[in-house]
Amino acid sequence: MIGPDQTRKTMRNLMMTCACTALLIPAFEAEVQAQDENLVPNGSFENGDVKRLKAYGQLEETTTDWFPYTDAPLDLFSTDVKSDKVAVPGNSYGYEDASDGNRYGGFRAYSKSPKLARTYFQVRLSENLEQNQMYCVSFDISLSDLSKYAVNGIGAYFSDRKESQPNLGIVSRTPQVMHRADKVMQLMEGWETVCGTVLGTGQEEYMTIGGFNGSRDIEEVKVKKPRSIEGVQTMHAYYYIDNVKIVPVDAKSQCNCSRSSNTAPDLVYGGPSLPSDMSGREVVERTSIYYAFVKRTFTEGGKADLDRLAGILKSNPGWTLEVMGHCDNDEVSEGKINPRFANMGNKRAEQVKRYLTSQGVAEGSIVVTGLENTDPASTKATDLARAKNRRVTFRIK
Repeated sequence: MIGPDQTRKTMRNLMMTCACTALLIPAFEAEVQAQDENLVPNGSFENGDVKRLKAYGQLEETTTDWFPYTDAPLDLFSTDVKSDKVAVPGNSYGYEDASDGNRYGGFRAYSKSPKLARTYFQVRLSENLEQNQMYCVSFDISLSDLSKYAVNGIGAYFSDRKESQPNLGIVSRTPQVMHRADKVMQLMEGWETVCGTVLGTGQEEYMTIGGFNGSRDIEEVKVKKPRSIEGVQTMHAYYYIDNVKIVPVDAKSQCNCSRSSNTAPDLVYGGPSLPSDMSGREVVERTSIYYAFVKRTFTEGGKADLDRLAGILKSNPGWTLEVMGHCDNDEVSEGKINPRFANMGNKRAEQVKRYLTSQGVAEGSIVVTGLENTDPASTKATDLARAKNRRVTFRIK
């Protein structure tokens, strides 16, 4: 007689050997199958009620399944909350879209201040890891923009019981899964994946994620905040966390950890230089701010252009500025699948308006229009053409 564990393994093997038919399965069905295999409940922090979410340390009371390892409470960030402290994408620690869904957590992996303790996420798995079964463990992290430091030593530790530490100290445990090079994780604009495999013993029931390296092993790197971000850096390394997964695999090659080393930024078009003898109106109407794919945070070059525009607009208070947001065709397609990427042009224009008003431009003098992909700068099917279309443009009305 074949037991349930063997049946599950047999079905999984059949799915692996039939990979050639994967293209016949609709994308949404493949996603459902992947979620069913994930042993981490609420891996993207989407479950729970965020109506009461207003400040740091409220993860336990506003979401499910996750809890702290130490006495330091955990943070949750979400869209559709009233408090700017814990909002997505912009919050008190920086600016980042969710890697998956509309929420993410946040943990402190390192601190120079005794008042800021490290924090650790702990979760009970939906079932114990099976003995002699290999699992792919992965989670996405992004260094917050207002962190002064980036560090290594971030990983996942498995235990056979719920563990707790009744203080604010560093958790002295050896994680079974870390970045394969234990590199300093310092990507701010976007997400990096910590990923690796673990062989189950049949005893692993809980998982803890955080920064485990002590003072003798930790490597700290000072980082500069993006120029587009307002605020003062804090003396810590604070990471957003999202998309936590544990999925059974039959070989290490099936654990795709490529995202953990693929941190090159998406193509951002540079734009032409403007002649020095142009009038203020001409400068405004010939300026374009360009973006990476499905991103609404402008680059340092874009910030410099917006600073120049702000100066011109404040010198001409009678003008009404129309800020027009654009996106490429691929971004429109992404928006149909994932609502957080919908109307990307309008979201970019709104972000530009917020920045200009923060620089002293009167809010009532700015009108936002989301043109999306209806007015492309180029209709060619190339990466460069698509980069030209991901932009915000301006017009004096």
